[in-house]
Amino acid sequence: MSPTTPDNALPGAAFRRGFVDALPICLGYFGVGFAIAAAAVAGGHPVWSPILQSLTHVSGTSQGAFSHRAIPGPPGGGWELFLLCVGLNLRYVLLALALAQKLPEKIGLGRRLLAACTVTDENVALAVSRPFALSFPYLAGVFASSYLGWNAGNALGAVGTSLLPASALAPLGIALYAMFVAIVVPAAKVSRATMLCVALAALLNVGLSLLPEGARPSPSLSILAAGVAAAGLCAWLFPAAGRKTTEHTEAASPAPAGAEGKEDAP
Repeated sequence: MSPTTPDNALPGAAFRRGFVDALPICLGYFGVGFAIAAAAVAGGHPVWSPILQSLTHVSGTSQGAFSHRAIPGPPGGGWELFLLCVGLNLRYVLLALALAQKLPEKIGLGRRLLAACTVTDENVALAVSRPFALSFPYLAGVFASSYLGWNAGNALGAVGTSLLPASALAPLGIALYAMFVAIVVPAAKVSRATMLCVALAALLNVGLSLLPEGARPSPSLSILAAGVAAAGLCAWLFPAAGRKTTEHTEAASPAPAGAEGKEDAP
């Protein structure tokens, strides 16, 4: 089991601690990245496309949405995909705010901007659950581990698609949805408001899909509209739900005595 606090006096030790702590994320990202890249290439994307995407931006949801897009795509262009990605990634604003609460004031603006590039659902969940104030080297280690797993999975998935039979590629299309389930279920277990929001979004999406042909939005806009509407309504009805969920998480991982005032590595 890992020690309670990292060695804040040594940046190298903090980096290694972050890298090791994020190894489960690394392995999970490897599997999802492999599946998304393989499904993308099997669906008509060139081999370099998922590899370039994974290297240049940190958003598995956006990459998954694009990778599952038909080539050249349905009529109407890519503006619906753009709006869908914006809607999906709005959560990163809240995740970044949660991460900022754990950063010491001594970390300057430049490093805070770099830390913002490490924000993913799983990375932030790991970071905010730590019972100690975070250091920049620790966050760098977390990001390096998860980034390595994601890109290695994408590269092998894209290159190895030609080696897999069609029967093995068919189930890979559900990988993105499995990743969403893995993100939502833990939060829904500790928050009834989150569970209600998920259920409401699903019901709204089903309702939109049952509209007459001429009034029915595309699947991308349907998901976006249902998600934004459900999140907005639940944020208005349950404004304290997010705070209560955070308090539940912090209570599960109490800080050790004397850890509050310990200095972090620059």
